[in-house]
Amino acid sequence: MAVNLPYQSQDAGIPYQWSDSINPADIDLFSGDLPPKVTRDYQYEVSQTILARTVVGLNASNKIVPATNFFQAAKAATGVLTFSGVGTAADTITIGAGTYTLRAAPTTVANEVKIGASAAETAANLAAAINLGAGAGTLYGSLTTEHPTVMAESLGAGIVGITAKTPGTAGNALASTEAGTNTSFGAATLTGGEDQFGAKAMGVSVIKVVTDADDTSGAPIYIQGCINPDALIWHASFDSDAKKAVAFDGAPSPTSILLRKVQNGAKL
Repeated sequence: MAVNLPYQSQDAGIPYQWSDSINPADIDLFSGDLPPKVTRDYQYEVSQTILARTVVGLNASNKIVPATNFFQAAKAATGVLTFSGVGTAADTITIGAGTYTLRAAPTTVANEVKIGASAAETAANLAAAINLGAGAGTLYGSLTTEHPTVMAESLGAGIVGITAKTPGTAGNALASTEAGTNTSFGAATLTGGEDQFGAKAMGVSVIKVVTDADDTSGAPIYIQGCINPDALIWHASFDSDAKKAVAFDGAPSPTSILLRKVQNGAKL
């Protein structure tokens, strides 16, 4: 990764010298003293050229990229399993790579699930097996391990909600099928998973950063400060002052950036 220190003119204190502690380039960037400026190092995405003062955010891989006005967080795929009765011994329920078998009395065998006295009880036992909750050895086989890709929730009335652990479209490929009586899924796979698009504004790059195709180095960004929006480099999607004014609203913690323009050539 190439890191370029900001150019320092003769205003740096010694004519035609530069300093990493005296940075006149920041003079018009900060329009107030509160909140105080704070930086934090983050990894930048590969194959990027990001100039100093660029408004940045985190992509789906939690790497720094230019922030965009249009943004949606990734959504996890989900599914619903409904028990219309208590279930029948040897019925199977497949979720992703895990297959669960209903039994009157589970043994030590992994993924055996006890049939309850009601549909709601069987559903709760299955959710416990998926999450590796309480009841190992009694409500489900003692050699069961936590499901690697989904988590479950008993919603009462014989309904189990299934949610992919990792948000995104990949969860839409996780199988959700059953074989037997008294059980049904809404679809053959989980549905509704969506990938993140765009990047929510959460900081401002301190220096110019150039990364290559396999670079994973980090560099600082401002995550706090009173900043002049006119001194920033914005993605083209921030095409109005109104969009820029709310760019950092709802930014993830610990970001605390206040945007305030400089008026009459002086800080407010």
